[in-house]
Amino acid sequence: MYSETLTLDDQSGDDVTYKRIRSDATGSTFIDTATNLSAPGLMTIRHSTNGRGSDATDRHLIQFQRNVLNSGGVTRTLTVNCTVAVPRDTIVTAQMVKDQIANLVDFLADGAIASIATMANVDALLRGEA
Repeated sequence: MYSETLTLDDQSGDDVTYKRIRSDATGSTFIDTATNLSAPGLMTIRHSTNGRGSDATDRHLIQFQRNVLNSGGVTRTLTVNCTVAVPRDTIVTAQMVKDQIANLVDFLADGAIASIATMANVDALLRGEA
């Protein structure tokens, strides 16, 4: 299980602290401590399985949501999702999953990340931790 508090970097490299506010058998939700419940910044980790046996696929969702109020007082929600869907067939290896995640991170960072020092959070995600 991930710790009760997660500290991540924003685009400028500043720390963003997320504190766990909810947890159940399928995942956890964290809130950005710089926001509040009326306009929260949320991080959600969820796990599910579709299919059976070697035809099953484990799905791992990481979702970030930023809720803001517009000038009319209406909540608008920005959502960024990443879903990792891993077939249970043994032909798909953990290294394949890590390589694909590294490709995604490198693409999003416009090639600015030469390597990822650790994949501990990916390992935890694939174990179904939240």
